[in-house]
Amino acid sequence: MQTLFLGPKQIGEAAGVIRRGGLLVFPTETVYGLGASAWDAEACRAIFTAKGRPADNPLIVHIATPALLGEVAAAVPGQARRLFDAFSPGPLTIILPRSPRIPDVVTAGLDTVGVRIPSHPVARSLLKAVGVPVAAPSANRSGRPSPTDFAAAVAQMRGRVDAILDGGECEHGLESTILRVVGRQVTVLREGAITREMIAGVLGDVPIGASADTGAAGGAAGGAEAAGDPETAGGAGVRSPAHRRPAEAPGMRHTHYRPEARVVTVTAGELPAALRRLEGIRFGYIGVTPLLGDCTTRPAVSVLASDLEDYARRLYRSFYLFDAAGCDVIVAELPASAGIGRALRDRLRRAAG
Repeated sequence: MQTLFLGPKQIGEAAGVIRRGGLLVFPTETVYGLGASAWDAEACRAIFTAKGRPADNPLIVHIATPALLGEVAAAVPGQARRLFDAFSPGPLTIILPRSPRIPDVVTAGLDTVGVRIPSHPVARSLLKAVGVPVAAPSANRSGRPSPTDFAAAVAQMRGRVDAILDGGECEHGLESTILRVVGRQVTVLREGAITREMIAGVLGDVPIGASADTGAAGGAAGGAEAAGDPETAGGAGVRSPAHRRPAEAPGMRHTHYRPEARVVTVTAGELPAALRRLEGIRFGYIGVTPLLGDCTTRPAVSVLASDLEDYARRLYRSFYLFDAAGCDVIVAELPASAGIGRALRDRLRRAAG
């Protein structure tokens, strides 16, 4: 497939790709997305083929404004509206009862759909120009790190999609926070830049829980904790065994975010000993702690983030950098389980799995 590259001022051409039933990679404030019309079942099936995505992994539907919630959702609970009002446009996805108009392929046959309103100016202009909801997962081949800049999006999707729209670097660098809202109970299904602390600041004493899978991100990360999923291997059309329902939201079940290099996660206090064990191995390092003192084994490539938000913004881009540099191992500092540190722990746990 010949892929067309578009600049941020070519919104009309980009919107035309989606309206004609094509696939468009476009920027959001989280990561680059791979979009098709949410009303077009055939185009949405093509997303799964382009990514090699398991069919039991639902897509998120992107809309331009809260006024369009009624088109994609059968109902919007009061707590969900409060959260949309507080954090949208922005990196928040809420699981809602689906509208009958949403094709089964988008939701993996579930009776719910994930909905978000992106804040990236190019994405917002695109959604307004398209005039329909856009179903879009991250624009990476299944299991690989999500692209957070145009070059990474091209590397992942050139020849697999009709067009790629350049929107520069993504602001947050991690996929959106995903919430389930049932009555007064709010459950975090995927951690992201909208943190539990931020949610609690809006909802007050409303209980905020976590799925069993997401909760693991708060514990020790690493290969022993991350359960690999053999169902990922078959690509589009792969189905779960009959006794398993599709994942309720993206990022919950299948192996994700993995670079070619092996990822090792360590706390700041464990860094010196961990680096000594890597003597003679080509490795990269990413974290917020400088490699000083008795860290005598030096990385081939080092990415020092200024804070955890910067760490999140640079994580996936660094994975591509380390792979391009031929690193065999990536040493990633494991942050504390608070704020956006939870999202980082989740992505690192899966990358190390």
